[in-house]
Amino acid sequence: MDIFLDTLLNIRAVFPHMTHKLINTSSFVTPPFYQMRGIKIGFSFSKPLQREDIDKMNSIGHWINECFVVRLFALLEHYGIVSNKQSIDKNLDGHDEVDILRRLRKIFAHTSGRYNPKKREERKLYQRIVDRFSVRAKPAETASQFPLSIDLVLLPLTRGCKRYVKALAEHRANGCNKPNEGAYRVREGAQKPHPTEGTI
Repeated sequence: MDIFLDTLLNIRAVFPHMTHKLINTSSFVTPPFYQMRGIKIGFSFSKPLQREDIDKMNSIGHWINECFVVRLFALLEHYGIVSNKQSIDKNLDGHDEVDILRRLRKIFAHTSGRYNPKKREERKLYQRIVDRFSVRAKPAETASQFPLSIDLVLLPLTRGCKRYVKALAEHRANGCNKPNEGAYRVREGAQKPHPTEGTI
């Protein structure tokens, strides 16, 4: 997981989130989030950026984040953490994050990948992400994509998956290998982290 996450950060440093404050500018450097990780890149464009340029770049970054979700879940499948026969044990730490990952992956890998606010299940998943990770986002009814910022969503999502893998390994080491019935269901009332604002 750490290798996947490092790869994501390196790629997104080249395609960072760009705000509309960059309109009519022609250069900028990677945000502090990446610089603190030793990645500092200067960008220079042949002409001043326009809104459509920024929106296009951000759509590429969002697509990269979606690919990370698919790859991360595939990794869990490969090692038998989850599968059609291996349910998510909702008594283990990190099960919420694994379930959110599973549901996102299903949409990104088996549909157009675009968030559809007309679908009740997708609205529920959208709101679950917002609540779980305390994301400041548009209402589920009017949003155009799932919130997938790296700092607020993908990092804590990955950490939760790592906690689940560790807990499951300990669970199996103690001779408990049978998943609980009813796993994969959404757990309500999960403790929320402190609110902050994503910029990645």
